[in-house]
Amino acid sequence: MKLPAGAKSELIFASSLFALGLIVFVDTVREKLPAFNLTVSPKLFPYLISSILMTLSVLLAIQIVRGNQAIPEGVEEGEPIEKSDFKTFSIVLASLFAFLLLIERAGFIIAASITFFGITVAFDNKRHLRAAVFGTLFIVIIYLSFTRFLNVPLPAGIFKGIL
Repeated sequence: MKLPAGAKSELIFASSLFALGLIVFVDTVREKLPAFNLTVSPKLFPYLISSILMTLSVLLAIQIVRGNQAIPEGVEEGEPIEKSDFKTFSIVLASLFAFLLLIERAGFIIAASITFFGITVAFDNKRHLRAAVFGTLFIVIIYLSFTRFLNVPLPAGIFKGIL
Protein backbone atom coordinates (compact mmCIF):
# COMPACT_ATOMS: atom_id res chain seq x y z
CA MET A 1 0.00 0.00 0.00
CA LYS A 2 1.45 3.34 -1.09
CA LEU A 3 1.03 6.14 1.42
CA PRO A 4 0.36 9.71 0.28
CA ALA A 5 3.19 12.24 0.49
CA GLY A 6 3.72 13.41 4.06
CA ALA A 7 1.76 10.53 5.55
CA LYS A 8 4.84 8.91 7.08
CA SER A 9 5.55 11.82 9.43
CA GLU A 10 1.89 12.11 10.41
CA LEU A 11 1.75 8.38 11.15
CA ILE A 12 4.84 8.73 13.34
CA PHE A 13 3.08 11.50 15.24
CA ALA A 14 -0.08 9.39 15.66
CA SER A 15 2.06 6.45 16.81
CA SER A 16 3.83 8.59 19.39
CA LEU A 17 0.46 9.71 20.77
CA PHE A 18 -0.63 6.08 21.01
CA ALA A 19 2.64 5.17 22.77
CA LEU A 20 2.15 8.01 25.25
CA GLY A 21 -1.39 6.79 26.01
CA LEU A 22 -0.11 3.23 26.43
CA ILE A 23 2.62 4.36 28.83
CA VAL A 24 0.07 6.22 30.98
CA PHE A 25 -2.24 3.18 30.91
CA VAL A 26 0.51 0.74 31.96
CA ASP A 27 1.74 3.08 34.71
CA THR A 28 -1.81 3.41 36.00
CA VAL A 29 -2.23 -0.37 36.12
CA ARG A 30 1.00 -0.66 38.14
CA GLU A 31 0.03 2.11 40.59
CA LYS A 32 -1.01 0.89 44.03
CA LEU A 33 -4.24 2.23 45.47
CA PRO A 34 -4.10 4.15 48.76
CA ALA A 35 -5.12 2.30 51.93
CA PHE A 36 -8.11 4.54 52.64
CA ASN A 37 -11.45 4.16 50.85
CA LEU A 38 -12.27 6.74 48.17
CA THR A 39 -15.51 7.37 46.29
CA VAL A 40 -13.65 7.92 43.03
CA SER A 41 -10.51 5.91 42.40
CA PRO A 42 -7.34 7.91 41.71
CA LYS A 43 -6.92 5.63 38.69
CA LEU A 44 -10.13 6.82 37.01
CA PHE A 45 -8.79 9.93 35.27
CA PRO A 46 -5.51 8.40 34.04
CA TYR A 47 -7.51 5.49 32.61
CA LEU A 48 -9.91 7.90 30.88
CA ILE A 49 -7.14 10.11 29.49
CA SER A 50 -5.04 7.20 28.25
CA SER A 51 -8.03 5.44 26.68
CA ILE A 52 -9.20 8.60 24.92
CA LEU A 53 -5.66 9.37 23.72
CA MET A 54 -5.14 5.86 22.33
CA THR A 55 -8.58 5.85 20.66
CA LEU A 56 -8.05 9.25 19.05
CA SER A 57 -4.57 8.29 17.84
CA VAL A 58 -5.96 5.15 16.17
CA LEU A 59 -8.72 7.22 14.53
CA LEU A 60 -6.11 9.74 13.40
CA ALA A 61 -3.97 6.97 11.88
CA ILE A 62 -7.00 5.62 9.99
CA GLN A 63 -7.72 9.09 8.59
CA ILE A 64 -4.09 9.49 7.52
CA VAL A 65 -4.05 6.13 5.74
CA ARG A 66 -7.29 7.09 3.96
CA GLY A 67 -5.57 10.20 2.62
CA ASN A 68 -6.98 12.89 4.90
CA GLN A 69 -3.89 14.78 5.93
CA ALA A 70 -3.30 18.05 7.67
CA ILE A 71 -2.20 20.94 5.51
CA PRO A 72 0.78 22.78 7.02
CA GLU A 73 0.34 26.43 7.84
CA GLY A 74 1.29 28.69 4.96
CA VAL A 75 0.72 26.01 2.31
CA GLU A 76 -2.26 26.25 0.00
CA GLU A 77 -4.23 23.14 -0.85
CA GLY A 78 -2.70 21.38 -3.83
CA GLU A 79 0.82 22.75 -3.26
CA PRO A 80 3.49 20.12 -2.65
CA ILE A 81 4.35 19.55 0.98
CA GLU A 82 8.03 19.62 1.91
CA LYS A 83 9.51 16.49 3.44
CA SER A 84 9.80 16.37 7.21
CA ASP A 85 13.16 17.22 8.69
CA PHE A 86 13.88 14.03 10.59
CA LYS A 87 17.47 15.10 11.35
CA THR A 88 16.31 18.11 13.38
CA PHE A 89 13.58 16.05 15.03
CA SER A 90 16.09 13.35 15.97
CA ILE A 91 18.54 15.82 17.51
CA VAL A 92 15.79 17.47 19.57
CA LEU A 93 14.49 14.08 20.69
CA ALA A 94 18.01 12.92 21.61
CA SER A 95 18.52 16.13 23.60
CA LEU A 96 15.32 15.54 25.54
CA PHE A 97 16.27 11.92 26.26
CA ALA A 98 19.69 13.12 27.41
CA PHE A 99 17.91 15.41 29.87
CA LEU A 100 15.89 12.48 31.23
CA LEU A 101 19.00 10.33 31.60
CA LEU A 102 21.19 13.03 33.15
CA ILE A 103 18.84 14.94 35.46
CA GLU A 104 19.32 12.67 38.50
CA ARG A 105 22.91 11.59 37.81
CA ALA A 106 24.62 14.79 36.68
CA GLY A 107 22.13 17.30 38.06
CA PHE A 108 19.85 19.96 36.65
CA ILE A 109 22.55 22.34 35.45
CA ILE A 110 24.45 19.76 33.38
CA ALA A 111 21.31 18.08 32.02
CA ALA A 112 19.60 21.34 31.06
CA SER A 113 22.80 22.77 29.55
CA ILE A 114 23.28 19.74 27.32
CA THR A 115 19.62 19.80 26.31
CA PHE A 116 19.74 23.53 25.54
CA PHE A 117 22.92 23.12 23.49
CA GLY A 118 21.49 20.15 21.58
CA ILE A 119 18.36 22.07 20.66
CA THR A 120 20.37 25.06 19.47
CA VAL A 121 22.44 22.72 17.29
CA ALA A 122 19.24 21.14 15.94
CA PHE A 123 17.94 24.53 14.87
CA ASP A 124 21.18 25.27 13.05
CA ASN A 125 22.81 27.79 15.37
CA LYS A 126 26.34 28.39 14.06
CA ARG A 127 27.63 30.08 17.24
CA HIS A 128 28.10 26.97 19.40
CA LEU A 129 30.39 28.48 22.03
CA ARG A 130 28.12 31.48 22.54
CA ALA A 131 25.04 29.23 22.83
CA ALA A 132 26.80 26.99 25.35
CA VAL A 133 28.04 29.88 27.51
CA PHE A 134 24.84 31.91 27.56
CA GLY A 135 22.66 28.82 27.89
CA THR A 136 24.63 27.54 30.86
CA LEU A 137 24.67 30.99 32.49
CA PHE A 138 20.89 31.26 32.07
CA ILE A 139 20.38 27.75 33.49
CA VAL A 140 22.57 28.50 36.52
CA ILE A 141 20.47 31.61 37.18
CA ILE A 142 17.30 29.51 36.91
CA TYR A 143 18.77 26.86 39.23
CA LEU A 144 19.78 29.39 41.86
CA SER A 145 16.44 31.21 41.60
CA PHE A 146 14.47 28.04 42.18
CA THR A 147 16.65 26.55 44.90
CA ARG A 148 17.53 29.73 46.85
CA PHE A 149 14.58 32.07 46.41
CA LEU A 150 11.63 29.78 45.75
CA ASN A 151 12.87 26.85 47.89
CA VAL A 152 12.12 24.39 45.10
CA PRO A 153 14.73 21.66 45.23
CA LEU A 154 16.30 20.78 41.87
CA PRO A 155 18.81 17.93 41.58
CA ALA A 156 22.33 19.28 42.17
CA GLY A 157 24.08 16.19 40.85
CA ILE A 158 27.84 16.70 40.68
CA PHE A 159 27.49 20.22 42.10
CA LYS A 160 26.07 18.93 45.40
CA GLY A 161 27.70 20.89 48.21
CA ILE A 162 29.11 23.50 45.80
CA LEU A 163 25.95 25.43 44.89
